[in-house]
Amino acid sequence: GLPEIRLRQLVLEACDFSKGEIVKEYDVLKALGAQDFRVNYLAESELRNHRDNQILLLTQGEVVGQINGLSVIETTGTSYEYGEPVRITATLRAGGDGDVVDIERKAELAGQIHAKAMMIINGFLSNEFCQETPMPVSASLVFEQSYSEIDGDSASLTGLCAVVSSLANLPIRQDLAVTGAVDQFGDVQPVGGLNEKIEGFYKICRLHGFTGTQGVIIPISCINQLVLRPSVVNAVKKGKFHIYVVGHVTGAAKLLMNTVWGDENIENSIYSKICDRLDSISNVRETKNWWHFW
Repeated sequence: GLPEIRLRQLVLEACDFSKGEIVKEYDVLKALGAQDFRVNYLAESELRNHRDNQILLLTQGEVVGQINGLSVIETTGTSYEYGEPVRITATLRAGGDGDVVDIERKAELAGQIHAKAMMIINGFLSNEFCQETPMPVSASLVFEQSYSEIDGDSASLTGLCAVVSSLANLPIRQDLAVTGAVDQFGDVQPVGGLNEKIEGFYKICRLHGFTGTQGVIIPISCINQLVLRPSVVNAVKKGKFHIYVVGHVTGAAKLLMNTVWGDENIENSIYSKICDRLDSISNVRETKNWWHFW
């Protein structure tokens, strides 16, 4: 995952070519380990915060409207990047403009690409459920315990699944973390920083203790990006950690909520649950006067 020039520099520092040594896999891993030791202070600090419960992130159980996202942080003054999982939550309220309110953008803590990604979430929900009538509910989406500016569209799949969970009132598995961008038709698109993101969530799961069900959901188009460290690869081989690939939001939703997406004719499917809830809210608003909501 490192730039080629930087990787060569690390290997040169780790090997003594005056003795005619040949660069092997061990030498590359040793160079990467040496770099981690020099510049991973912030990453280690984040792990200590997770250990001391200063950062609230679940790696087991189920919660409605709450999901684990994956982000990448680049340390100032270096090219070192590390993955940092983030808790994203979604809530609903009747009325409003019928859109997804991005709290990060409202607080001016989000970049333009992130703002575009949140609008794409609105586009998918409107296209899927409200082509003929306005959405009777509005949602609020926020990155919890995030105190700096965020940008990028790699959390759009994550945010969409959190909103879908709230709409369907179905809990999301907290032992899974998600990354991926989506378009207005729900197709999952590739993202960057994949290896760092996976390794970041792996470290948190290792810290909290493996359950055998933990893992990540990534875009299927990102398979060729995978260059994971041996510890993660070995955990996957042993069944302690899992990597799932999806090509559409329906596949991610099925994994996260243990329920098929389906349609309005399939009872207890995600789609039918959302339609039933939207119809129920619409009927209540039509039969009650405004003061009945106070």
